[in-house]
Amino acid sequence: MPSFQHEFPLDLLRNDPGFAAELLQEATGRPLPEYTRVRCDAAEATSTAFPYINSDNVVVCERPPLPGEGDEPVHVLAIVTEPQRGWDPRKLYTWPAYVAYTRLRLKCPVALLVLTPTSALAQSYDEPIDLGCGEIQPTVFALDMLKPVTDKGVAADHPVLTVLALANNPTEDRAALEALYVALKSLDASTSSLYSDYVLAALSAAARGSLEEIVKLRDYEFKTELIGRPFREGEAKGMADAILGVLDGRGIEVADEVRDRITSTTDTNELRLWVRRSGTVDRAEELFD
Repeated sequence: MPSFQHEFPLDLLRNDPGFAAELLQEATGRPLPEYTRVRCDAAEATSTAFPYINSDNVVVCERPPLPGEGDEPVHVLAIVTEPQRGWDPRKLYTWPAYVAYTRLRLKCPVALLVLTPTSALAQSYDEPIDLGCGEIQPTVFALDMLKPVTDKGVAADHPVLTVLALANNPTEDRAALEALYVALKSLDASTSSLYSDYVLAALSAAARGSLEEIVKLRDYEFKTELIGRPFREGEAKGMADAILGVLDGRGIEVADEVRDRITSTTDTNELRLWVRRSGTVDRAEELFD
C-alpha cells in the first residue's frame, strides 16, 4: 500500500508539474535550461524487447521551436521523480532503465530526482550508479531538510513548496501557520482541497487549533471535505468522518471493528490523534498503536 510519504509528493507533482523543476533546482543549486512550459508526461519506460517498467512520475520542460526545428514544442529536460521511503537495491537497476528509455522516447536530457523522508536515507542513494560504461548520478533531496516557510511572500510565490515543507516538518510556529494559510488560499479550490487534507493530517492538535483561529480571523473556510469538516462542525462525528474519509481516499481498507471503534469514540483528543495518523498509516489498525 503506497504511503503518505510516497504519494503526497507525487500528488503535488501531478497537480503542479512545474514543482518538479523547482525541486530539482532546489536540490542541485544549479540553473535549469531555459523553458516556457512544463507538463506531465507518460511515466512508462517500455520496449517490446524488455519487461514493462513504470516510473513514479515524469515531467517535461519545453520551449517554443526555433526556426528550422518544426512546429512542435522542443523538449529541453525531462525529470524522473522517485519518492523512496526505504533502501531498495533493486532501484539501482530500474532507475537507469527509466532514464535511458525516457531519454530515448523524448530525445532530451533526463534528470533523476529521488525524494527521501530523511537525510540518513538520502545518503544511501546519493552515490553514482555504475553502468559499466559510465554512470548515472541521482539528485537526492531529503524532505526533512525542507524548513517550514515563515515568509508570507515566499508562501504566496511558492505555495506547493510551502505545503510540502510543513507536511514533512510540522510545527506549531505561528508564522509558519500564517504562511500555510497564505499558501492554501493562493491555490485553486481543486488543489487546495487535496493539499489541506495532507498537511492538516500531519499537524498536531495544537497547531490545527492555531490554524483554525487564523482561518476564523481571516473569514476563510477550508475547501476540503475530509479534514476541514471538523473545523466547521467541531464534533466527534465530524472528526470520525474525516478519519474514515482520509483512509478511504488513500485506498486503505477499514475493517468493521475498526470503523465501529472510530465512530463510537467521543474523546476528541483521541480522535484528533487518529486524524493526524490517518494520513501516514499503512493499515487502519495502526491508528490505535
